[in-house]
Amino acid sequence: MKVLMHVNYYEGAGKLDKLFKLAEDNFYDGVELRWKYRFDDMTQIQYQEKVAQLKQQYPDFEIVFGGTVEFCRGNEAEVASETKAYLGFLEWAKEKCDTKVMNFFTGGLVAEGYEYTEFDKNGSDMATEDDYQKSADGLKLVGDKAAELDMLIALETHNCYLHDLAAPSKKLMELTNHDAIGMNYDHGNILINKNGESIDQVFELLDGKIYYAHLKNIMVYKNVYLVTRLEEGHIDTMHVVDKLQDNLKSAMVTLEYSAPGDGIIAAKRDMEYMRFIKKELDIC
Repeated sequence: MKVLMHVNYYEGAGKLDKLFKLAEDNFYDGVELRWKYRFDDMTQIQYQEKVAQLKQQYPDFEIVFGGTVEFCRGNEAEVASETKAYLGFLEWAKEKCDTKVMNFFTGGLVAEGYEYTEFDKNGSDMATEDDYQKSADGLKLVGDKAAELDMLIALETHNCYLHDLAAPSKKLMELTNHDAIGMNYDHGNILINKNGESIDQVFELLDGKIYYAHLKNIMVYKNVYLVTRLEEGHIDTMHVVDKLQDNLKSAMVTLEYSAPGDGIIAAKRDMEYMRFIKKELDIC
């Protein structure tokens, strides 16, 4: 099982060199970046050129990219344009970075009159059958290109998306019915949804369709959630990883730290804990 580091441990303008070095210094097997660069110091073309250079510098690193196409509620012309751009990016990622799996989202869903953080009212709770069908149709196009390139597409169980929880994700997977399309299981996101399933329920529902995983730790108290270090144990990461051993198509997980604190020390300590888990479970 390879362990990657999410860009949110050390993200910002001019930080890519340090990000890769941070991953190397702490014995990660690669990084997860974003499809689109979102800072002003580089254009998208310059960003891709920089990442390609870093892949040459770190040839053994796995590089995953996360990105969205607004299949659910996007304007038809814009969705067509973004789909074309994404398929082109897949070709580039495979050629320049030997990317094997992509983290993906089918478009945000936030209900009118509700806050983003009212997760149980957004995402799948407000989704229509049309949202499912449009997402499935778009995913089949993406899946065909991924299959051509021998890549996997993993939809993250992320709040305020159709695929926020395991049950709606299962429905979407059945409707899509594509071998190249599976799920990126992130229990931290499921935990903070009032309708979220247990770890064991997730594996029952998504049996055979977990292609990738994000590991992070979150504490929930009186409807407030805080991202904590992996070792704090609010989520039983040992149990998650144990279940993933036989349910992870890409054989890759990414540690994530979506918090405003010191990501550099978090990257170190989270990986130390992950190495402890792998030793305890005798995982290579």
